[in-house]
Amino acid sequence: MTTNVFSRLIALFKGAQPDGPFETFFKNGQLKSRGELRDGQRVGLYESYHEDGQSLSRGSYKDGAEDGLWEKFSQTGQLIFKGDYREGKPDGLQEWFHINGELRERQPYQDGRKNGQWELFYDNGQLKSRGNYTEGQRDGPFNIFYKNGQLRSKGNHLGDKRDGPYESYHDNGQLESSGACRDGKKDGSWQTFLVNGQLLSQGSYNAGKKHGPWETYYDSGQLNTKGEYRNDKQQGPFEELHENGQLKVKGNYENGKQDGLYESYEDNGQLKSRGTFTHGAVTGNYELYKDGVLQ
Repeated sequence: MTTNVFSRLIALFKGAQPDGPFETFFKNGQLKSRGELRDGQRVGLYESYHEDGQSLSRGSYKDGAEDGLWEKFSQTGQLIFKGDYREGKPDGLQEWFHINGELRERQPYQDGRKNGQWELFYDNGQLKSRGNYTEGQRDGPFNIFYKNGQLRSKGNHLGDKRDGPYESYHDNGQLESSGACRDGKKDGSWQTFLVNGQLLSQGSYNAGKKHGPWETYYDSGQLNTKGEYRNDKQQGPFEELHENGQLKVKGNYENGKQDGLYESYEDNGQLKSRGTFTHGAVTGNYELYKDGVLQ
């Protein structure tokens, strides 16, 4: 039997297939792995190591595939993973850990696919998110949390896509957005809010695209813009207001482009400019005013 610093087989051979214990080594002579072969396939306990001698992984094989409990370790010796396998696939509870030892993620598997309640944690032990998987797909309620424990968002999944009511929150607990999804896309009425609870925008979506009346607001709560969308493009009359409530801009859109009469105003109500657009381009004269007087 030949021995060198790279690998060593301590085994009997059955024809061309090694059979028995084996060891492999790093170039520096440090043990890299050890286990057992039967008819050329790994069986029983298997261990691997970092180059400095610290344990890297430990588990068992059956007929050449991972089978049973497996563990993996950082170079400092910290456990970073443990989970069950069957016939080479994750099967049973799988857990991952932060480098400080705190649990990072926990998920049951069945026949290689996520199946059951899934949880993710911050390195301080605080829950980061929780949900459910069915045969590898997100299914049912899913919640996400800030590191301080405050709810960040909540919603539902169906067939691995968002489906149903959805809400997100600022880290102070104030509502940030509210609406619904269907088949993974925003659908129906949606609202967004500032951290102080003030309404920022409201409108509706159809299959992920803005569709219908839309309004936006200043931080003060004053209306900023109002108009309509069709398939994510502005359509029809549009107005923008100064924060004091005076009209700032009014015009019209056709398929996302300005079309028709356009006027802008100073915050004191004086006309500032006027022109006509066709498919987004100015047609005819474009007038500029100062203090209400044509320049």
